Amino acid sequence: MKTVISNFYNLYFTRLVRIGVLLATLPVLLSLSNFVLAQEEEGRRAPPAARSSQSLSRPVYERLEEIMELRDEGDFAGADAVLLELRDMYDRGRLNDAEELRLWQFYANFAALAENYEDAIIYQELILGMDENALTPQARESAILLLGQLKFAVEDYEGSIEAYLEYLSMAVDADIAAYQRISIAYYTLEDYQNSLNYILEFMDRTRAQGEQVDKGTYELARSLYILVEDLENALQLTREMIVLFREPSDWEFMVNVLGALERFEEQAYFIYAMNTFGFVDSEGQIVNLSGQMFNTENYWGAAKVLEQGLDEGLLDSDDNNWSRLAQSYQLAREDEMAVEPYITAAEMAEDGEMYSRLSSIYINLSQFEEAVDALEKAFDKGDLDRPDQAYIRQARAFLELNRHDEGLAALRLAARDERSEDVAATWLRYMENEKNLYETKQRQRALYEGFFR
Repeated sequence: MKTVISNFYNLYFTRLVRIGVLLATLPVLLSLSNFVLAQEEEGRRAPPAARSSQSLSRPVYERLEEIMELRDEGDFAGADAVLLELRDMYDRGRLNDAEELRLWQFYANFAALAENYEDAIIYQELILGMDENALTPQARESAILLLGQLKFAVEDYEGSIEAYLEYLSMAVDADIAAYQRISIAYYTLEDYQNSLNYILEFMDRTRAQGEQVDKGTYELARSLYILVEDLENALQLTREMIVLFREPSDWEFMVNVLGALERFEEQAYFIYAMNTFGFVDSEGQIVNLSGQMFNTENYWGAAKVLEQGLDEGLLDSDDNNWSRLAQSYQLAREDEMAVEPYITAAEMAEDGEMYSRLSSIYINLSQFEEAVDALEKAFDKGDLDRPDQAYIRQARAFLELNRHDEGLAALRLAARDERSEDVAATWLRYMENEKNLYETKQRQRALYEGFFR
């Protein structure tokens, strides 16, 4: 079973990495932009009349307004120039705590929007290094949250996790996306168990808010279950995904997980359900489904699936697939339905084996002339697995046609193979007795016909 599971991991590992990268980049970039806009809007509030350590003076407020207007107009150089005026005021000690906070927020936001994340981190750390009384709890939360995003952007995953965890420990109404980002950071560090714990927490909190967990998050969680070798929970999660998203890829994933768990009978039923819903649309799925049905002795079902694959062009029209179809019908005791597939396979095959098998079907159907004809074609093509058994079948057909001498000749050829020597000897005695009995009856019939003429 370890080999099966190992192959399963190898099959999906590339896909798991792709999922991780997708989830890692998208939320960070979106949240940085949104956070910048939120902080800029906060800076648009009118200053209070009285100046205090937590208020903006009119000159500072007017400069902040001018910066945002210039930015809105696309005049970034002008906005930077006004920002430098504020920086000069800071250097001369003319800014209070609230004004200093706005200064570093603007520097951090501008750097983040320019994707200069290293500088943005420096400014966020300056904010967090301010006097404890200078920052409101909300401002500290926001600064730590953005710091976590910025450290992720520069691939400082451990620092990102540390910042996010500090944010969660102090936030009254935390942004639950932090749990998702911590999970992705752990994933990148290949700490899959911690990554799984946090993505499951994110999913639980999303549901608690009455929201639907998105497909990408489900895929990440399922990938993590596989990486920690918890296939049972990966299976359960896939069941949920099938109900929620109804995508064929999840049905196929379920089939592979069941195979890795060696639950082959359940796998067969599941593929059958896939086929019922019209999700079986590839050669591999047809082969898998027909094979599982064949192995569980559902030969009729295997035949119908193979027939579907050939009719829809999902399977190659070659002697192997037609032979499998014929064999499935044969084992399902539908000999008449096996005839045409065997004929098709026999005509395509390079050797005579399919004609030899076809002769067995004809004998079962009491079509002995056809059996003899099929065997003659089998011997003409040659390269049979067991020519001795083919000669014995040929003798049986000749016996039914009262062609005893030809049957005896076939049995003598079969007897040359030591594997059939005893069987051929028994049939030879029986054939000779049948020949004598037949010839005696023929003589008596001729006598009676002459007597009563």
